[in-house]
Amino acid sequence: MSKRYAPKFLIEIMMWALTLVIFLPLYFILVNSLKDGMEVSAMSIGLPSVFHWENYLEVFRTGDIGPAFMNSLIFSFGSIIICSVLSAMASYIIVRRKSRINAIIFNLFLIGLIAPMNMVTTFQFMKALHFINTYHGLILLYAAYFMPFTIFLYNGFIRNLPVDLDEAATIDGAGPLYRFFVVIFPLIKSVTVTALVINFVNCWNDFMFPLYFVTQTDKWGVVLLLFQFTGTFYGQDQLLFASALVIMVPTLIVYLFGQKYIISGMTAGAVKG
Repeated sequence: MSKRYAPKFLIEIMMWALTLVIFLPLYFILVNSLKDGMEVSAMSIGLPSVFHWENYLEVFRTGDIGPAFMNSLIFSFGSIIICSVLSAMASYIIVRRKSRINAIIFNLFLIGLIAPMNMVTTFQFMKALHFINTYHGLILLYAAYFMPFTIFLYNGFIRNLPVDLDEAATIDGAGPLYRFFVVIFPLIKSVTVTALVINFVNCWNDFMFPLYFVTQTDKWGVVLLLFQFTGTFYGQDQLLFASALVIMVPTLIVYLFGQKYIISGMTAGAVKG
């Protein structure tokens, strides 16, 4: 084995090992969701002797998972759309209008990436605005929470877009909104999809915000419902595994549709053109 080939071979082995680390828990959840109560108590990774597909039907029948799915979809899609549009517009202004104020604003957004959120203050603020137990309140909260990271992504990508595009659109008579949405926004599709996918997954899997700001069970999302299932399906671990797998499906679908854009979107701005 040549010295050049050996490192590549070792890297491939490491990548396969990391893949197993990721997929083994998924496999464990899948096989145990298809077992009966006796088999699942052993918590083995072996295939079930009989595949109990009715476990999934039982989850939908007794778990009231449909409304929770709809709530999570409303929270996720509402917040990521608002966040992406506002973040793209903010990044465009910050990049194109170079001034000390815009530089300070951008640094404040970067602070939002590392500064922890004070839940007590946020709860009092949400309560004063009557946003507790409301769809729009949680959507706006998620959008604000995701904006620092999203602006950071857009900023690096928009910096690589030539200013000549703006000048040509302005000469043709395009106004600011037309110039942004018709000329610029289609060119940042890869980073937009990246932001949409990452923020969707984070919103869908979030546990803290609904726990603090949604006290009405009819507005719970799927993660809080899964937490409730630990009591509803106590002693029926196969149904807990089935619930977890059902809740995981939307994030996998969204990731599969957007994964080809994620690498280009995450590396946007890393190399200056």
